[in-house]
Amino acid sequence: MTKNRIIFLRHADTQKDPELHATLWDLSESGKSEAEQVKDIDVMNSVDVIYVSEERKTTLTVQPLADKLGKTSTPIAAFNEVARGEKFLSKEEFEQEKNKQLEDLEYTAFNGESGVTALARFKAGVKEVTELNPGKTVLIVTHGTVLNIYFAELLGANSSLPDRWSKTGFCAYGIVEDGEVVKDII
Repeated sequence: MTKNRIIFLRHADTQKDPELHATLWDLSESGKSEAEQVKDIDVMNSVDVIYVSEERKTTLTVQPLADKLGKTSTPIAAFNEVARGEKFLSKEEFEQEKNKQLEDLEYTAFNGESGVTALARFKAGVKEVTELNPGKTVLIVTHGTVLNIYFAELLGANSSLPDRWSKTGFCAYGIVEDGEVVKDII
């Protein structure tokens, strides 16, 4: 029986712009370099289908790999980051709010969405693309918070969410086969 294999990739580093909502940010110069390096990760050569969130940074992250493989990426809202409000926060404000959210998944950080709600949305998206692509290797390019919530649930590691999030680098990737983590994102 062919396994369902999903590779989850966190987007590359972004160029933060207080004039734009985070969903519209471009990649930073180091992020562009990170995106180029993704196409050289061996496991990425096995990708059959690519999905991204609706945020620009995910499409920009996977574009070099998509070009190399001759594939396009399909945006799906289910893979968006945990919804956040409109206000631009300083690094300290952002980290404080993020830690509250990761310590209490019912908390609606940034006047947006709770971790519990984001996880349900994300899991529904994973189920959908798994059913659409039986036996294929699927790449989902998404975001650090929702990825950590998802992987923590699969691994039974919810108590370490703030620590996990702080250790998840840009362009970190994890692999899940038939619902089991075979490579963690941290």
